Amino acid sequence: MKLPLNQITISNRQRTEFDDEKLNKLADSITAIGLIYPVIVDEDNNLIDGECRIRAYRLLGRTEIEIRLFSDLTPWEKEVMELEANIRRIELPYTDRYRAIKKLHQGLIEQHGNVQTLGGTGRRKWSDYDTAQLLGISTGALSQTLRLANAIEKDPTLGELKTESQARNAMLRKQEIVARQLLTMLKSSTRKPEESVDETGFEELTIGQIRIVKADCLQLIKSLPNESVSCLITDPPWQVDYDETFGSDKDIGLELTELMLKELYPKLQIGSLCWLFCASKHLMKGTIYRLILDSGYRCYEQFLIWYKPRVAHTSQPYRSLKNDYEPCLLFSKDAGRNFSRPLYAVQEATIKGNRIHPAQKPLEVLETIIEVSTVSGETIIDPFCGSGSTGVAAKRMGRKAILVDKDDRWYSTAVMEVSK
Repeated sequence: MKLPLNQITISNRQRTEFDDEKLNKLADSITAIGLIYPVIVDEDNNLIDGECRIRAYRLLGRTEIEIRLFSDLTPWEKEVMELEANIRRIELPYTDRYRAIKKLHQGLIEQHGNVQTLGGTGRRKWSDYDTAQLLGISTGALSQTLRLANAIEKDPTLGELKTESQARNAMLRKQEIVARQLLTMLKSSTRKPEESVDETGFEELTIGQIRIVKADCLQLIKSLPNESVSCLITDPPWQVDYDETFGSDKDIGLELTELMLKELYPKLQIGSLCWLFCASKHLMKGTIYRLILDSGYRCYEQFLIWYKPRVAHTSQPYRSLKNDYEPCLLFSKDAGRNFSRPLYAVQEATIKGNRIHPAQKPLEVLETIIEVSTVSGETIIDPFCGSGSTGVAAKRMGRKAILVDKDDRWYSTAVMEVSK
């Protein structure tokens, strides 16, 4: 049944603004495939649904349009109208709105069926574009909505988040983690024998997924396949007071770190996150920042702070601030990957039990870094592993790790700690 446009009364509509570009696209669609969904009016020709379609008809210079009376609607059609009304309610929770859009879209696809072709059932008569036009949104927005609706259906915890923005970001993080896990598994299963680590003659031991090597870190890194490492966590032998006491060479700390970073760069995957503990004086002078940039990495504007709550101020006279923290610079190969969850810059933790190594880090901090930076199956490297705390944390988090130290005692200590 058709009705002249000038006989349809449009009043008291919730929607007051219309996108000219979308109306033009709708007009083009009507010209190409016709009006798939008639407008709805009551017995007095008052418009109930379809103002955009009427405006598109006017753009095309048409004077009458296909209508349906509300009293003649099937139960399905009335359900569609109810869904549309719910979707447009501003106060409707985003989870309910997304479910309604998904149900509406699926119902419209089923209702209109497929175009028959010689080769089979053919393409669908109702597309994502048609639903987007019906709701007055872009096809891309509809696609994102359907993805989030499906994700909430599979993981209801997403729908418990306060806003749809939080839910969408959480969904994207979860999808990224799954993709990285699948890619890691694929690379592991398809790596050719010649791509494996060369026989280098290093003294080493593998405990589960943790490889511990006694070697010069530069030589070991050279033997690794390109793009085989997912994360760097380390504390190089810097020029600090305890270096001479505990055997580190204070004259080569910066140079060795720079050589290590440059050698490691091609071995890291794109987006790999790198964590470098350092001394406050290097941070203040900008020494490490320049070194990281000169090595080809992108440095973050924020850095992590390990807060040590039990540090006492014993030196007198009191002329300086007592360091009750240790900074850790964050940088990446190209644009860094997203964290798997939110992370605060200040991490409070203490080392449980006796300190084994002068530069030892608490497992709690290392586990946090590993959790947000990597997924199961990815490989972490610590080129200056000391007592092996990075390996212990990686083992507890179910990650692979390569620990390197050229000192006999620290190699043996790392083996002992990871073996526990």
